[in-house]
Order: sequence, then structure tokens, then C-alpha cells
Amino acid sequence: MKSVLFNWTWSMGMLRSGSESELIKTLHYEGAGGTIQVNGQPCTLTKYQMDANYQLPGYRVQIACTRANKTTYTNVENLSGDFSWDDDIAGAELVPGKGKSTPRPEAYEERWIRLWASPQGAPKAAIAAAAGLPPAESFGQNPATLLDRQAAAGAKSLATLEWLPAEKPGLAERAVITFPIPGLAGAMAKATLDGKTYLPSSVVVTHGANTTEFVYSNWQDWNNPLFKIEALYAGTMVERKGGVVLRTVRAKVTEVGQIYVIVPVPESVQKAGPAKKS
Repeated sequence: MKSVLFNWTWSMGMLRSGSESELIKTLHYEGAGGTIQVNGQPCTLTKYQMDANYQLPGYRVQIACTRANKTTYTNVENLSGDFSWDDDIAGAELVPGKGKSTPRPEAYEERWIRLWASPQGAPKAAIAAAAGLPPAESFGQNPATLLDRQAAAGAKSLATLEWLPAEKPGLAERAVITFPIPGLAGAMAKATLDGKTYLPSSVVVTHGANTTEFVYSNWQDWNNPLFKIEALYAGTMVERKGGVVLRTVRAKVTEVGQIYVIVPVPESVQKAGPAKKS
């Protein structure tokens, strides 16, 4: 387990410093195209920008797309702590009189799963589960050293590891790690890693009767050409729920590093109350 978790994060470039600690706090991501489902219909993306924070869990996704009838859809999806909401402009209502925020508690579980099944969120959640800790406490440490220390202290791992046969002769076996989605009771994720590169090809999350599949491919360093740091991210991400494709997004550029990302909750959303987790 500790070897697989170490190799997974090492291959993605998430281990930094001389002690090879997992040090990715935030992400800035810009998509280069794709489609999302809007009211059950495909909408061609013209903008998809995500800013995520894994330490204060949350994200902001700015979306613009064109429907088949040529009309434009725009939205800003937000998740922060126990709250989820939509904005008509980024940072709506944080300055009085500017923008409108709409509470979306019914979207909370979908967005929370999307964060912790993401290319960087999934290994963080898996390490935390294997260490028997919340992600905030497992962050900033060498995964192998952390698991050794937790095992010596008698901590119980909440993650399991199995191996699948190679898909074709000559290829390596595939590691499969099963772990809980942090903070969402009953939600379990299963990440399938390539046995040679240790990069994930998919993360499948089951929660009650719902199954959401995230398929990842075309792994590269998508950072600006002037700031390549060998931190890989999936170039193509496909999200399916119940077999229906909800999102297909292709990467344009990322900024993987310690950038400043906060997602403050507007007062009106706080007054509406946190999402109820089923």
C-alpha cells in the first residue's frame, strides 16, 4: 500500500522538497474545450476554469458554453466546506450589490465527490484513508513515512489494495485502491492505476444508488511553458453518472503550486444553511 501510494503521488509530481512530502495545496485549471450537460442537453464549452483548494476544501468553476440552439449558458459553481451555491459572476455578493448568489444544497454531494475524485483530490483522499486521518492531517508528509508511523501507532487503515491482471500480454498488473470519500458517509471510491506509470485511468465513486465514474487520460505537465515543474495532470477528463456522460473537459493550462485560492461563502448562502449530507 505505501509503495503504491508513494509511486502514485511521485509519478504525478505531487511530492516536493528533500523529504518528498505531498505539498500540493491548490490548483488553477483552464480547459481547452469539451461539453457539459445543461438541463439534460449537451452544451459546448467555451470556458471552463477551476480554482481549487484542498486544505480548506472547496472550489470555484467558471463555466460558459453554447447550446445546440446557439444560446449561451454561463454559471459559476461553488463549493466550500459544507456549502454549495451558484453565482452569476465570480465572487458574487462578496461586494454588496454586485452579483447574485443562489444556494444549491442539492448539488453539494455531486460537487464534493468531484473534488475528492479529481486527479489530485483522489490520491490525497487515499493517503488520508490509508493513514486513518482526515486529509488536513495527512497533508505535507511523505506518504510512505506517514503510513509507517501510523501503523506503529496502531492506526487502522480505511483503504484497501488489490491487483488486477494486465489488460494485454506484456503490460503490468493494475493496482486498485478503494477508499472512502472524506466527510461523506457511505461514499466509496475505487481508483485504478496503471501498473507501470501508477497514473490513474479511472476513479469510480459509489454512494447509495448513485455511481459516478471519472475517466482520466493524456497525462502531461500542463503548466505554462515558462513554469514547467513536472507536475502532471489529466489532459482529458470524462465524468459519467449512471452511464450518462455529464462532462468531458480537455486541459489547456494548469498552475500547480502554492497559489492563493479561497472560496468564501456569501452571507445569503450561510443564512440558507449548510447542505444536508445523505
